[in-house]
Amino acid sequence: MAETSFNSFYFRNNKHYYMRIILSISIIFVFRILISFIKPYGIDMSGYVAWSRYLAEYGPSQFYGTSGFHVVYAPFFQYFLWLTGEIADKLSLTFGLHAFLIKLWSVLFEFIGAWLILIVSEKAKKYGTGILMAFLYLMNPGVFINSSIWGQFDSIPATMLLGVIILFEYKKHNLAALLYLVAVLTKPQSGLLLPVVLYLYFKDYKLDKKSLIRLATGLVSGLILYYAIVLPFYIPTKLAYRLPKFIDPLYWLFELYFKSIQDYPFATANAFNIWFLLGGQIQHDTMPFLGLSYLAWGNILMSAALVYAFICLIKGKASIYTIAYFSYLVQFSAFFFMTKMHERYLLPAIIFIALASVFEKKHMILFALVSFSVFINHLYLYIISFERVYWLERWDGLALLFSFITLLAYILSVYQGYRAFINPGKNWLGEGYDWEDK
Repeated sequence: MAETSFNSFYFRNNKHYYMRIILSISIIFVFRILISFIKPYGIDMSGYVAWSRYLAEYGPSQFYGTSGFHVVYAPFFQYFLWLTGEIADKLSLTFGLHAFLIKLWSVLFEFIGAWLILIVSEKAKKYGTGILMAFLYLMNPGVFINSSIWGQFDSIPATMLLGVIILFEYKKHNLAALLYLVAVLTKPQSGLLLPVVLYLYFKDYKLDKKSLIRLATGLVSGLILYYAIVLPFYIPTKLAYRLPKFIDPLYWLFELYFKSIQDYPFATANAFNIWFLLGGQIQHDTMPFLGLSYLAWGNILMSAALVYAFICLIKGKASIYTIAYFSYLVQFSAFFFMTKMHERYLLPAIIFIALASVFEKKHMILFALVSFSVFINHLYLYIISFERVYWLERWDGLALLFSFITLLAYILSVYQGYRAFINPGKNWLGEGYDWEDK
């Protein structure tokens, strides 16, 4: 207790300390801006710039219809591209500067993510570790290669998902649910955390007037938000004449997401995971493997991993530390076991293991291993893209080595989850904080 009081006094009253923090943030900000000028991954960014220009010129009404683009991305991200296109058009920006502005959206959300880590660490009375993890997140090669270099936006929904679990901790259930909806409308992989979102929303639910009003207002506000985001882009589906008008826009999203997962129907699509180790690279996931198919095995293994993650969650009494680790395990398990995974889909796990490391420093080794796995998976594909090679060979030696490192990181993740929540020892209690203290 005395140590906690000392840390609180020191971090809140040492002006030199705050000056160092401001200087560090400034250096990191400049670094992130400068590396965002690096040439992006050509195929992805060419599409984003073209979409951005189209939206600025023609608007969203036919973007998913007669625009001529093959677009299977979720609609909310298109608003970022739309606004960027308007700015680029007004300033007559070149392709390179246009791409730079697109990258900055992800960089902005990464700084927001670091700020959210600080919010949790301050409430948990772990100021020093929280600041360290926030800085390590911002300077993480696995993070900045995805946004500042490659030009992708995976950190945007990842930050939203972290915000969701923090809102639940603040008992803002409907706000958390609405932010989760936005995350799903930004990237469908956010749907992986639906089980924990439902669990947290209904964990303390009571059949009383207050709870029923909360649920009703949540549903109504969710539908309003959904239609507000989707309708500008909505194109009637083939079932529009069979379905009520207010239902077809809901079906439209499912149809869009179903198309997206059919684009690369492989056991693994350049993702360094278990299926790369087992020869699943660019092999159709319906192909037979050990008596079943890659797809069936992926679903079985993912289901088992989800059960294990829930055991950790319940044993850990659903504290924010446990929820962060649960979210990390689910994101990692999906990347490692599910089929159709791309090289980028492990990135959201980084922000959750960063937060978990605030509560237990032993997780920092996982933070380092997963960050390396994300970085090397991006880097390898990024380098070979300059030779116009976009798919790795099935038994690529380096990819197999890096996939094995990812396997070791996953095994360690399962073990640390067991030691931290299911069978904790003296050094695995994650104690020393009380979210409800103030």
